[in-house]
Amino acid sequence: MAAGDDRPGEAHPQDVQGFRHGRVPRAVRAQQLLDCAEALFVEHGLDGVSVEDICRAAEVSRPVFYDHFGSRTGAYIACVRRIRQEFQEGLLGLMRAAESADLATVFRVAGEAFFTLIEQAPHRWAMLYPAMGLSRESADQLESLREETVQTLVVLIRTPLPEFSTTDAMVAAQMISGGGEQLGRWWLRHRDEASRDEVIDAYQRYATAALLGM
Repeated sequence: MAAGDDRPGEAHPQDVQGFRHGRVPRAVRAQQLLDCAEALFVEHGLDGVSVEDICRAAEVSRPVFYDHFGSRTGAYIACVRRIRQEFQEGLLGLMRAAESADLATVFRVAGEAFFTLIEQAPHRWAMLYPAMGLSRESADQLESLREETVQTLVVLIRTPLPEFSTTDAMVAAQMISGGGEQLGRWWLRHRDEASRDEVIDAYQRYATAALLGM
C-alpha cells in the first residue's frame, strides 16, 4: 500500500465520551467498539476488516476487543443486533404515534420505517443481509435476529386482526419481511424509476389486500 493511502481504521479515531484511557466504563467501551466496527464493516465489508483494524480505530488492545466480542464475526453480529434493535424500536415508536392501528396503518408505518433505514443508511441496511459465507453458527445467530424482527411484525399484525391465529400471523410476517428485503434491493438499484413514497404506497396497498383476503 502506497504511503498516504488510508488503511481501514487509521483515519477514524474515536473519542470515548470524555473518559480517560484505561478508565472507560465497559458499556461505553462496548458502544465505542461497535461504532468503530460498524463504520469499518459498512465501508469494507466483513471480509475487508480485521480485528487489528477495529483495534486500531478504537485505540484498544486485542485482549480488550476479544473480551467484548470474542471474534471479528462476533463484532459483526453485535452490529447487526444493534441495527435491528434500532429499526424495531423506531417501528414501534411510529406505531405508538399513529392515530389508528388498522392494518393499512401498520403497513404504512412498517414501510416508512423500513425505507427510511434503506434511504438514509443503505450500507447499514445491507449489513442485515451479508452476502459472504458465514459459519453455520454465525448464520443461525443472524437468522435469530431476523426472527426477532418478524416477531415484532407478528405483534403489529395481530393488533388490528386479533382473530388471526399465531400461525397465520407468522406466515404473513415472514412473507412481508422477505418481500420487503427483495423490494429494498430492487429499489436501491432503481430509485430513478420509482420514488420512495410510490413504493411505500404500493407496498401498503398490496400487503393490506393480501392479508385482508386471507
